[in-house]
Amino acid sequence: MHSTRKRRLIGGGITVAVLVAAGLAYAAWTASGTGSGTAKAGAAQALTTNAVAITAGDLYPGTNGDVKLEIVNPNPYPVQVTSVSNGSGSITAAGGIGTCTTTGVTYTNQTGLTINVPANGSQTATLDDAAHMSNASENGCQGATFTIPVSLTGASNAP
Repeated sequence: MHSTRKRRLIGGGITVAVLVAAGLAYAAWTASGTGSGTAKAGAAQALTTNAVAITAGDLYPGTNGDVKLEIVNPNPYPVQVTSVSNGSGSITAAGGIGTCTTTGVTYTNQTGLTINVPANGSQTATLDDAAHMSNASENGCQGATFTIPVSLTGASNAP
């Protein structure tokens, strides 16, 4: 009986010794540390616009009319356009019934917008009542399509 107990103690001791040795071996191979990695941001590309065909005219002397545009986003992230303002250049006309040198058309800056343009994509937007035609518009401007230079302001809209 005494030898059985002794064998158990020896066996248990050997087991504990093996586990301790294994733990030390594991601890000897564990390592940690600190350091740094790098990442580089890309540069934003400018948004552009394309003309959108308009089938029905809603701009007459003394009234406001809608402005339609397609916003193109060449960036690899979505953008939210928050304002569309007067761009550089003059408003021009094409396709009227005659001469339309004096268009009489002005553009009202649009702010507080939420036009979401997908990454590498485009979005068509209608800016309600953003154009105004005065009585200074020449008679030949009837039926004309007006090209209005605009400037876009927005920011990335990534999740």
